[in-house]
Amino acid sequence: MLTQLRSAAVVAGLQALARLTPYAEAELIGLRKVVRPGDVCIDVGAALGLYTVTLARLVGPQGTVHSIEPLVFAHPALSYVLRPREGANIKRHSVALGAEEQGREVMSVPVRHGSPVTGRSFLTAGANGLGSNEEFEQHLDVLVKTDTLDHFVEEQGIGRLDFVKADVEGAELKVLEGAKGTIERLKPAFLLEIEERHVERFGYQAKDVADFLTERGYRMTTWRGGAWVPTNVIGDEVRNYLFRA
Repeated sequence: MLTQLRSAAVVAGLQALARLTPYAEAELIGLRKVVRPGDVCIDVGAALGLYTVTLARLVGPQGTVHSIEPLVFAHPALSYVLRPREGANIKRHSVALGAEEQGREVMSVPVRHGSPVTGRSFLTAGANGLGSNEEFEQHLDVLVKTDTLDHFVEEQGIGRLDFVKADVEGAELKVLEGAKGTIERLKPAFLLEIEERHVERFGYQAKDVADFLTERGYRMTTWRGGAWVPTNVIGDEVRNYLFRA
């Protein structure tokens, strides 16, 4: 009961922040038009778990949220106080999803004023330098477990997948490349953070991420004015794009 009350309070606070301030993404509000009770969701790059806790409230007790965050030290203080990744319908996983099945790779974690900025971390495999993270003076190299979304879905026995959110600092295309079978079989919706400044270090363009899904029958939308609005352009003014088949 305490966990449920805490989650409800966190979600209510996030909704207020998303409506009134720039400190929480407005797309959190738009999830209610995409995710339904009983749905199965995956939060890739969960970080503190703001999307995880919102999704858990939306899917309800009959649904499941797989919350994936490879860095166990991400946001320790807030994680302890808010506990957004705790709940009966939440399953936590410490792994980084990408294009390679079951291995270990280095994750680059930038440091600012002595504290790790885990939200800007990325897997270095296939990256040409730090890219957008050159603004940070210090960086930690952390070895993490890796897997593909396809193998993760198989290993977890997931036969239904309705929604995937992925925020992986430019490696979104790698996550999709490791999810080809899941996309073909289950056709989940995807909410992806896509920014040109982040994808450049992996040698492709933001448009390539959108093309990967649109070529597979997905439609791209953005959250504007209280609705998901169709678009065919990846721009600098928007970070999050929803794709539905």
